[in-house]
Amino acid sequence: MKGKIYFDKIVQKRIELDITQKEVSEKIGVSLSVIKALETGRSNSSYETLEKLADLLKLNIDEIYNPEYRETKIISIINNKGGVGKTSVCNSLSYALSEMNYKVLCIDADMQMNLTHSFGLEKSPKHLGLAMENEDNLLNYIQKTKYENIDFIVSDLSMSTTEMLLFTKIERESVLKHMLKDVINKGLYDFIIFDTNPVLGILNYNVLNVSEYVIIPIELGIFAIDGLDTLIKYINSIKKTNEKLTIAGIVINKYDLREKKITETCEDIVNEVFRNKVFNTKISVDTKIKQAQLENVPVMHLGGNIRIVKQYKELAKEVIKVVSGK
Repeated sequence: MKGKIYFDKIVQKRIELDITQKEVSEKIGVSLSVIKALETGRSNSSYETLEKLADLLKLNIDEIYNPEYRETKIISIINNKGGVGKTSVCNSLSYALSEMNYKVLCIDADMQMNLTHSFGLEKSPKHLGLAMENEDNLLNYIQKTKYENIDFIVSDLSMSTTEMLLFTKIERESVLKHMLKDVINKGLYDFIIFDTNPVLGILNYNVLNVSEYVIIPIELGIFAIDGLDTLIKYINSIKKTNEKLTIAGIVINKYDLREKKITETCEDIVNEVFRNKVFNTKISVDTKIKQAQLENVPVMHLGGNIRIVKQYKELAKEVIKVVSGK
């Protein structure tokens, strides 16, 4: 059953009413093993059973069950090289997932504000940098976009000072984790997707420290792949404080068949280093990206029979497969 059952609330109320698990099972007509599994979070149950349980415990059904709850997956799009199309991947993957009826929260953690502008959003007094300065609850910084299933937390040019400010904080590596806790606990989104800046500093440490998955967009050129070893060491260092963090995959971006010899050589190097971590879908060079940037819309929004749109839809399917463990 979809949604979330609040097991702790059930246990707390049953004990408060001085009712044993056996009495609960007898009164609502299910086995004792079902009640034990339910109270330890090892099993879901039918809506009918939950209704009976709520009635017995003198609770409203919505106090023990939230049908709209979503298990949030947090993905960071990162590369310490500029110009590899990091923001385009973040933008387009978010849009593709939203079209698959997933609820997505995009967070722009790059002071250049490219992701913010790519969704047609402007500067706002309530931006990520201010939130981190004050260590505010990020629930208060979410804004709607004109795109169905996509919400947003904007960046700001002033975030160029965020690195310095974070060094003054207690538990500076986990500031963002505390700020995002209520958003995650409420189960509002299927995905939270971060666009990051190209500096491997304390801000990106915060972003990766709260993430479960990392997607690395790369361009097939010697200079573009030269710093990947540094990026991997950085990601591995964060695993010491965030054991859940894993590389979901490498996205080959700006793929150009006109440079076949170069791309094949670089692709062999990437496959050798990352083996099964490279996504099958390659994102081609496409002038539609520049058109989308000019219009401040996601390239996916241009729609139609566009090659790059099809590619991002395939990439989204691969990402779903990775994060669902299938």
